[in-house]
Amino acid sequence: MREKQWAEKYPGLGTEPVPTEPFISEEHFRLERDRIFRRTWINVGRVEEIPNAGDFFVREIAICSVSILVIRGSDGIVRGFHNVCSHRSNKLILDERGTCRGSVHCNFHNWMYNDKGALIHVPDEENFFNFDKREHGLTPVNTDVWAGFIFVHLDPDPAETLRDYLGGVADQLDGCPFHEMKLMWTYKIEVNANWKVIQDGQNELYHLPFLHRQIVRDAFMRNDKGNCRYQAVNLYNYHSVYSIAYQPSQALTPLRIALSADALQTPIFRIPQMIGKLDHYMVFPNFVIDLAEITRSTACLSYNFWPLAVDRTIWEIRMHFREPVSIRERLRQKYFRRLTLDTLQEDVAAQENVYEGLTSRTKTNMILQDNEVAIRFFHKIVGNYVGSIGGA
Repeated sequence: MREKQWAEKYPGLGTEPVPTEPFISEEHFRLERDRIFRRTWINVGRVEEIPNAGDFFVREIAICSVSILVIRGSDGIVRGFHNVCSHRSNKLILDERGTCRGSVHCNFHNWMYNDKGALIHVPDEENFFNFDKREHGLTPVNTDVWAGFIFVHLDPDPAETLRDYLGGVADQLDGCPFHEMKLMWTYKIEVNANWKVIQDGQNELYHLPFLHRQIVRDAFMRNDKGNCRYQAVNLYNYHSVYSIAYQPSQALTPLRIALSADALQTPIFRIPQMIGKLDHYMVFPNFVIDLAEITRSTACLSYNFWPLAVDRTIWEIRMHFREPVSIRERLRQKYFRRLTLDTLQEDVAAQENVYEGLTSRTKTNMILQDNEVAIRFFHKIVGNYVGSIGGA
């Protein structure tokens, strides 16, 4: 791989240091709430979570103090609503997920709504003044679905459709068989760091040979000096994807030999939309899709970084695989899960240490190299949305 090729490919990003104040500024965090999370499409889940009419889940978007109810109607349409009763603004649904039989009701005064959000029953209705149930349904949230991923937009009048917003990400991944990869495991970790620190930690490969030297070892392609390099980097609208190749030959441990022993008998599950062997999509602002080839198959990891405060973030991790066709394939998936979790545990510790260093304000900028171009791009997009601190 040629040195400093990404600065040549994307000269508009520049090569200057990136300021650190946006990671630790309460004012910047409030601007991110108003100018990013309230003005962009936010992934909240997948359609497989609500396969049947009346199935629902609730997504808390803490940075915006918003609770979203996502429900599949009896007409099959997935809709999003503010999880707030129209009567006295009581939180309507307290469960994280479930199934309603045609209606949901408020436990405070038993106002009832159908699975399309319409108000259908009000106790003692005749005692209200100039009251028309048709005017008091649940407050809708703009909701759309791409490739089975459910997105919401908190602005009542989004500037772009979901498809236009996703741009090249959707173009690249259209037809990807996400529906064939079942959600197997979900993890939520509270990290004592700003959400952008965690995003940055996943948006580069520079750290792999050092932070993860015991876990990753010889897995990924390196140059002659032992440093990892992007295989490809593409920037789409507000989003990015980088790809990395595996080493052509890796040290075969007894476990690797055992797990690959039935490879010739296992049907291949490859995804033609993939660019490399591991593709990392950063869907702005807080959603990541990782596609990774494992033995004769492909795994999908999806991440959401949910800001709680300027210094606290929920990192939600989901692992999707095809249904295993053998016991050995199931073991391979569990092995991949264990390696991934061990790697992410090291990431969390590093990101909390980074954030602690940032809060000291010892350094006012972070210095990025060429193979951190995806981080540079991400912060450019953040800056485009937020503007300068205290700006209009």
